[in-house]
Amino acid sequence: MKIATFDPGKVASYAIYDTKTPHLIEVGEIDVIGVGRLLRPCGQHIREVLSGADVGLVEEVGAMKGQGVSSMFTFGMCFGAILNTIGSCGIQLETVTPAQWKRSTRISAKSDEDVKTLARAYATQLFPQHKEIFRVKKNHGMAEACLMARWYFLKGPGCDASDDDVKQVLEVEQKLV
Repeated sequence: MKIATFDPGKVASYAIYDTKTPHLIEVGEIDVIGVGRLLRPCGQHIREVLSGADVGLVEEVGAMKGQGVSSMFTFGMCFGAILNTIGSCGIQLETVTPAQWKRSTRISAKSDEDVKTLARAYATQLFPQHKEIFRVKKNHGMAEACLMARWYFLKGPGCDASDDDVKQVLEVEQKLV
């Protein structure tokens, strides 16, 4: 199973996870098009990321208290572009709340900034080939997209791995932690 996950935000991050190679993952940010308040993720780039994917997993988030109207609009444009492109590709769409996948990875902290730091650290342990990317603070979205894909594979509705595969992945994770 090939899982494409998206973490919407001002810039949308993605991860492509093939369950046949659970220790490898591809990460990046979706190109943006437009200017000003019409800045949005490029649908063609999202389509390319989805190429060959069996499922598109998107973090189900919304506006937060204290967030400005303009930033909410920008965020909504990003979220809508991702959902629309997945739908137009005819790929299965799944959503996950931050609480669902973060609970299973035991990522919790008092501040949002600490949660982002923990996500980057955990993603670095799981996917050391991307340690240079995850070292950068602004790349927390890519780290979270990786962790969402792992959640979907191991615990979520996409858990299609054999017990031996899951056991092997968990054993490697125990050594890293």
